This record gives sequence, C-alpha cells and structure tokens, in this order.
Amino acid sequence: MRLSPLPLLASLALAAPAFAQAPGVPVGQSQYTIVQANDGKTVGSADCTVGALATGYQIDSRGQISLSKFSYSFTNTNRLDGQLNIVHDQLSGSVKGAQVTFDLASDTTGRQFTVNIVASGKTTPNTFDRHQHTVLLPDLDPAAYVEMAHFALQHPPTAWIVIPKQNGLLVPANYTPQEDAHGTLQGQAVLVHHTTVAVSAQNSITVEIYYTSDGTLLEADLPEQNFYVVHDGFKLENRPHYAPPHNAAPPPAQGDSAQPQAQSSYRQQSPHYTMPAGATTPQIQPQSF
Repeated sequence: MRLSPLPLLASLALAAPAFAQAPGVPVGQSQYTIVQANDGKTVGSADCTVGALATGYQIDSRGQISLSKFSYSFTNTNRLDGQLNIVHDQLSGSVKGAQVTFDLASDTTGRQFTVNIVASGKTTPNTFDRHQHTVLLPDLDPAAYVEMAHFALQHPPTAWIVIPKQNGLLVPANYTPQEDAHGTLQGQAVLVHHTTVAVSAQNSITVEIYYTSDGTLLEADLPEQNFYVVHDGFKLENRPHYAPPHNAAPPPAQGDSAQPQAQSSYRQQSPHYTMPAGATTPQIQPQSF
C-alpha cells in the first residue's frame, strides 16, 4: 500500500521526531521459555541478544518449539537505527522441515522496504512503504516483542506490523496501555507495565506485552495462539483475563491480498523518513540450519 509522500517530514523526521523517545534499549542477552497457555507445559525456548552499534542497534534472536504434530524454529538478525527503525532484517525459519528466508531491507531512499522471500527454491520479491514504529513480527520471536515494548513506552498514535507470510503483510497496529501488573523476577518483586498490541485493523490478533520502565521485556502473551513467551526467572501474578480483540474474524484465506487495506485513521499522518546519516544497508548472508 502507498500513502501520500511527505517529503518535508521525510527529511526532518529523524532529526526532530514527533513522538516521545523511549529509553535506550538495554544491551545484553535474555533467555525465554515458551509455554502453552492452556496447560502451562513448556514446549520451547528462545533467546534475544541486543548489541549497540554506532548508528543504532543489532538484535539477534532465535527460538524453537516442538509439539507432537508440529515443529518450528527461527533465526532472526535485525539491524535498527537509533529510533528502532528497521534498516535490515533477515529471518530464516523452518516449519515442519520446510525452510524459508524472509529478507526485509530499506531501499536507498529510505522510503520503501524491499522484500525477498525464498521458499521451495523460489524467490518472490515485494515492496511496500517504510514507516516509523514498524516491527517485523515472526511467531514467538522475543526480538519483535522487545521492539514493541519500547514503542509502547512512546505511545505512538500510528504504528505498523510486517507479518512474514505470503509476500509480506503490512498491517496497522494499535497500542493500548493497560493497568500495571505485579510479578517477581529472580524472586524479587517487580512492578510491570502492560500494553495490548492489536495487530491489523481487520481480523485482529493481540500480543500482550509486559515490560519494565527501561523497556526490558518480561513476558509476551499470545492469547489467540495459546502461547506465553516468558523471561527466565519471571513470574506474572494475577494474569488478567484477555478479552477478544475488536473486529475479530477468521483469518484471511491464502489467496487474499498480501497487503490488506488499513482503516482510514491509519492512513493519516504516517510519516516516512530518510536513512540516518552514515547508515547503510548491510549485506547479510542467509543462515543455514
């Protein structure tokens, strides 16, 4: 989908952001356990490593789950600028033994993403508009939830999600703050912020993000998918009962458009921006399994 170009905002957006800035992303590695929500059974694990770069961050993540009739693993390498705008993100995954690579990168203008999907020996390209507050959202990936936590601290009026399925789905996201929760981390009491992220204006699913004031991700709950992604050593107290998302409906058929139309409110004031000074699009080779 394309929105009206905003050349003036494009040149100024990073130099003078319109939205409040979140704290810097804490660097280091975090481990997560993937739990089935209905029975509390551990079915997988994931980790996320945040590194600081001269022009932003690199966030590397990987994870795997194994169920009786389903297996899934992924490796994600994500380079971001200082405002967590995606510069280049390469996701490699295996679902039931079938391998797929999803490559998302800014073009030289900084206004569009170029997408290349490699699956079953076939490469499929795509392009769509590049916006602030955009997250690539693979299933069960803590790197995506870390970025969501930091955007939640900014309360963005407009946000976007790239779903790495079909040719790449660009959909709006709505961040709704909830009441703070309580939990323990390594046995110590901790106050936890909670935000609901509704993914897509139509056929919504939700991601419930729990995080600290510096944006450390403690838990991400996926009610419709029946999984919790939990930071090792964290226990959430009195988890709320999740209400179904607004406008919930069955997911679209495989033949549906790869770029669903967003509601009109998301078409307004969605700033484009240029690449930050000195930033380049790195060339990252596909990773093997």
